[in-house]
Amino acid sequence: MKRILVALALMLPATSAFSQSFSAGVFLGTPMSGVTVSQANLRLSVGLDNFGVAIDGLWNLGDWLVRPELHPVYGYTGFQWVNDDVHEWGPRAGLGIAIPVGYGNAEFYGEAGSTWYWQEEAGFELEGMIGLRMHF
Repeated sequence: MKRILVALALMLPATSAFSQSFSAGVFLGTPMSGVTVSQANLRLSVGLDNFGVAIDGLWNLGDWLVRPELHPVYGYTGFQWVNDDVHEWGPRAGLGIAIPVGYGNAEFYGEAGSTWYWQEEAGFELEGMIGLRMHF
């Protein structure tokens, strides 16, 4: 009984963090690498190496399709602006997967998707990123 209580007490920080749905992390990718902050189903990413900003809505495929085995997979849609001469802004969409790290509130994630740039050279660009984020 004592072991069960200790195990439940250790799980409490992780469950309370995920219920609050606030996370922050770092990412490497194309066309930008930087920091990301998300609250509930809204994410803001700021590129630091190639300055840019992306705002995305997130939705979990496991919840949306009512298939628990797809819980680590999520989709995103939004807009992106990058300080670039050829590609500046456009809508974007893609898929991502999140893999928990250890027993804490951290996870590795990877995403791949396309952005439809509407500037001088209009067209679709395949983009991706990998990163690490913490849930608070």
